[in-house]
Amino acid sequence: MNNHKHRATAVAVTAFMALLIASAAIPARVFARENIPVTIDVNITYIVDGNVSTAGGDKFTLTADDPRAPMPEGSEGGKKTIAISDEGSYSFGSICCDRPEIWWYTITRETTKKKGVNKDETVYRAKVIALNDGHGYVLVYKAGSEDKTELIYTDTVAPPTGDTNMLLYPGLAFALSAAALVLLTLRRRGRTKSDR
Repeated sequence: MNNHKHRATAVAVTAFMALLIASAAIPARVFARENIPVTIDVNITYIVDGNVSTAGGDKFTLTADDPRAPMPEGSEGGKKTIAISDEGSYSFGSICCDRPEIWWYTITRETTKKKGVNKDETVYRAKVIALNDGHGYVLVYKAGSEDKTELIYTDTVAPPTGDTNMLLYPGLAFALSAAALVLLTLRRRGRTKSDR
């Protein structure tokens, strides 16, 4: 009886091991026999909360961690810089990978100071993943975080205040003073004439 149970257990274990070996032999998509080149874009979305005309005009740079990493056309020294002047979605250009690989890039912003504009200076990290079946994708993180996010820069423009109108006050004060002087002069002339 016990021998029968041992045999049944041995058969079950053997069948399970055979199943494991068979499933391990099934090729996954990532390990296809031939490499298919992959083209991937790293895109930035730029948003302005407030008056758009007072924001924008900054440069954004994509820098490869590894000098061997593929870069978009027009890159120099493992860096690609683009200028963004208005709201919208922008690309650094296509990154072409000819084999399955993972590459890391850093995205930074070179900001110019503008009065009343609070500029987003977030540093992002982009993980570019290329599979050899023709598929690829980008994962984005804020520097120092492991939480996936979107590559979005948002500038906030402060609403106009009374400070801009302060420039009008000196001119208005001068005009009122001139008018008062003219009136005073006319009154004095009127009195002089009546005295005669």
